[in-house]
Amino acid sequence: MREPQLRKLHRLAGIVLAPLLVLQALSGVLLSVDWLFGIHRRFGESVGDVSPGLARLWDAALVEIHYGTGVGGAVYHILLGVAIIGLAASGLGIYFHIRARQRR
Repeated sequence: MREPQLRKLHRLAGIVLAPLLVLQALSGVLLSVDWLFGIHRRFGESVGDVSPGLARLWDAALVEIHYGTGVGGAVYHILLGVAIIGLAASGLGIYFHIRARQRR
């Protein structure tokens, strides 16, 4: 693929993927912090002085965002993973085009 087309595809994919990646990363960080501070041992099981209703709501929302649900969540994660691999590949392609141009 020619470099201008590759750059255009890379930018478009980055714009589409950025909010999804931020959402996945943020929910993952919050779930990990939640677990690290002992608020939850696992999904829906609160420990300490946290209101069980709020803890379950918080936990369920983060788990739904991060892991998705059922077939739809699995398809979403597969598509997101393939798109990230494609973004990395287009970035490498751009890099190799730049390197080839510098060697001339």
